Amino acid sequence: MEKYVIVVLSVVLTSTVVQTAYKPNALKQYRKDYEYNPKTDAFYKLHIESARHWEVKDRCKVEGAEPMVPISDFDIMQVHAMLKQFGDIGKYVWVGDDGLSHDSAEEPAIIDLDPEDDDIEETGECDVVTRGGDIETMYCYRDLPFICKVEAKDAPYDPHCSVFGKDYVHYPLVGSCYKIPKIAYSWSEAYSECFAEGAHLVVINSAMEHEAIWNLTNTGPKVPGARASYFFFAGYRAERPVGFEPVEFRTIFNQTLDEAGFSAWSENEPNNALHNEYCGSIFQNDGKLNDLDCSHRFAFICEIEVTWSP
Repeated sequence: MEKYVIVVLSVVLTSTVVQTAYKPNALKQYRKDYEYNPKTDAFYKLHIESARHWEVKDRCKVEGAEPMVPISDFDIMQVHAMLKQFGDIGKYVWVGDDGLSHDSAEEPAIIDLDPEDDDIEETGECDVVTRGGDIETMYCYRDLPFICKVEAKDAPYDPHCSVFGKDYVHYPLVGSCYKIPKIAYSWSEAYSECFAEGAHLVVINSAMEHEAIWNLTNTGPKVPGARASYFFFAGYRAERPVGFEPVEFRTIFNQTLDEAGFSAWSENEPNNALHNEYCGSIFQNDGKLNDLDCSHRFAFICEIEVTWSP
């Protein structure tokens, strides 16, 4: 135990893959959900939602970060300060492995009824930081909050799209940059992820933009973990109706689909399957609209309108 001091249509449309550049560090800015620490010259985010340890790296990576490795007292102080804001999320948070040996926080069994069963040992233990500033280990399969960190010098910023992220594709004729993050989220998680980067869930405003999105969804790799590979959450949803009220889908900007400029649904959609589909998506097959269960995890598309010109 270590104790620290208490922290396609290319014929019609042309697209440009924007190379990631890095924002000058003078203003020390990053995503809206990351906190800057001048002592470490780095940004941190406490994920209060729980995940298993092997999921943490992918969730940090999609944000341009890595699981925080506690390499200094200042890292531990940062964890402590963030945990103080959330007194109800437990005692432990996942962090990256620092390569050192630590005591286990797991309670040993009083009686070992099956000494030959080593399934738990095979699962392994991963590093956690406690509220008290200890680095300990816990079984990697446990669901815990976690900390992501990115050095200020490495924080990705795309100056062309004015977004704190990378891998955006610019479609000049449409005037927007788009990205399909390499992770599957629920609709609310997808909304928050796009917003934190300075973008928003995609909203189709024209037939030309429909062609651009259709091209985008058919040229990228499949997103791991998605419930189905051919749906992509988009920036519209409906309120669950009361009584016999009609279901009305509106964009995240509170426009009707007609007001937004594109209202073409895929065949036989929206069908509100199982009476629980109130979030919008784009169907890869035809680039048109489809309804989905908001709680299921699918790929999603972030968009930011480009106002910069060369």
